[in-house]
Amino acid sequence: MVYNIYTMPLTRAFESYASPVGALSVRCHVLKQDHATALEDFLVQKLPECYATKAFLRERVATTGLSVSEILANKLPDRGNVMSGDFGEVLTLFFLSSERSEPTKLIKKWQYKQDRQKPAPHSDVIIFSTENPSTPSPHDFVICAESKQKATASNQWFPISAAFKGYETDKIGRLARTLAWLREKAIDQGSTQDIALIERFAIGTAVEYSKYFKAVAIIDRSLLDAEITWQIDLPAQDASFEVVVLGISELKQFYETVYERAQREVTLE
Repeated sequence: MVYNIYTMPLTRAFESYASPVGALSVRCHVLKQDHATALEDFLVQKLPECYATKAFLRERVATTGLSVSEILANKLPDRGNVMSGDFGEVLTLFFLSSERSEPTKLIKKWQYKQDRQKPAPHSDVIIFSTENPSTPSPHDFVICAESKQKATASNQWFPISAAFKGYETDKIGRLARTLAWLREKAIDQGSTQDIALIERFAIGTAVEYSKYFKAVAIIDRSLLDAEITWQIDLPAQDASFEVVVLGISELKQFYETVYERAQREVTLE
């Protein structure tokens, strides 16, 4: 079980979006056109380790004689809904982490998939931050996000509403179940430090930590206005909960290219 700290400020690749009249009260950003290639390159580099550690890839290459690209392909989803959903979750993980000034520890739960053609279970995105690795602090926090993506037009799929419903599920109990599941995975595959980190949040201590819930929708730029003006009832938003919407042009082509390049360009370096 590996936790890595990423410092690339993904937020610089996005800019605030001037929402149309009547839009939902949500925080909305769009990918800058001149930053699309940089974001693609960043995600191509980071995607493989979301699904498999370097140690795993090296061991399987040595054991099977297959190329690292072939090993990774056995972990990645095929094109379709699962790939779309996974991409939205991965982007959400890095985007939300990049917004924090504190060191963040990213949970790459896609490594624990039992079926590459199905979504990973439980809460979509988990990010930890600990002020002191050995001592619980009131400044510790967990970010729990529900991520939904819409890359093609549909009159039956509303990602903001779906993300909000997922947030409600996280808040009333799924986050706790996710932390318990992550503890089991740490016991199976992780180190003593991994287990201790999860237990700080899963079991709790006398020191309270903060929980930040997010409902995140990643939407094709051409569909953005229609989605953010589709009215739904949202509760008041504050530091503990907010809705975040990200717009990306040619989203379907973008995420398919990221996965294709990640498989083709993966290395053991």
